[in-house]
Amino acid sequence: MADQAPDPNMFTLPFQLTKKMRRDVYPAVDPMQPELAAVAKGKVVMIVGAGGGIGFAVAKAWSLTSAKGIVLVGRNVSALESTARDIGAESKVPILIVDGDITSAESVASIFTKAIDKFGTVDTVVKAAGRSELAVAPVGQIEAESWWPNFEILVKGTFNLVSALSKATTAAGPNKTGTFVNVVSAAAAAARPGMSSYGIAQLAATRLGEFVDLDCPHIRSFSLHPGIVAVENNRGGVVEMFTPFAKDKAMLTGGISLWLQKPEADFLRGGFFSVNWDVEEMLAHKEEIVEKRLVKLGFVGAELGPEGHPWGT
Repeated sequence: MADQAPDPNMFTLPFQLTKKMRRDVYPAVDPMQPELAAVAKGKVVMIVGAGGGIGFAVAKAWSLTSAKGIVLVGRNVSALESTARDIGAESKVPILIVDGDITSAESVASIFTKAIDKFGTVDTVVKAAGRSELAVAPVGQIEAESWWPNFEILVKGTFNLVSALSKATTAAGPNKTGTFVNVVSAAAAAARPGMSSYGIAQLAATRLGEFVDLDCPHIRSFSLHPGIVAVENNRGGVVEMFTPFAKDKAMLTGGISLWLQKPEADFLRGGFFSVNWDVEEMLAHKEEIVEKRLVKLGFVGAELGPEGHPWGT
């Protein structure tokens, strides 16, 4: 008897907040919908990691709008040029390519200077940059030089970007608001053998989003899990063991990056959410989501308080 194919949803269903599970673009987050495309009118978006699969999809989504400009950022200039060619063929939105290293504050400052010199402002940053090497090995067997780089990209890089966006937004005037979308991972949700570097870095990056919301009221901060995205047109990458489960379309992240420009998305500020969660269902329950902190990180499983945890026995 042949082995049955694995359930493609087995790593998605356990992480569902909404009953409706989304793995492809749907009307509420479809960049082709005029109402959604209109939210980008006159805005400048900076896409970090624009040479990868998710970064390309975000750039493609914004290219379908009447945005003022798209800034493509990364370390691989040829990949950025490929993205620019592919999205520019069907779009009139001006594009700027900037190579840089987000682990360097000086490099990030230079990236923002070039973007502002070209377009006058940066309204939104979508960070879709990560490491191709996850550094999978048990604690005690992995060396520090292999374990640490995830923190450089996912934590320090995020800090440098949001810090620069905060400064640029403040300099633009007291009524200016910026949006920061950090593409993170559900790997932050659980401790798995050999995944300490990646999992802890993703957890820290997600928590940083909460602090941005607390410390920077002029920055709308969101932590977005893109699902398990398959390689498309030789862009992006997926860990081999997850290939049978990589059914999420990169354009789903692209569409949601536009939907997050809407004020109606503010109930998710500072929080973590997944592209697999239906945005209309979340909107219908936004009061409960905010009141019960359903998209914010917790601490421990116990119920802490003056009376102690209510023991079962």
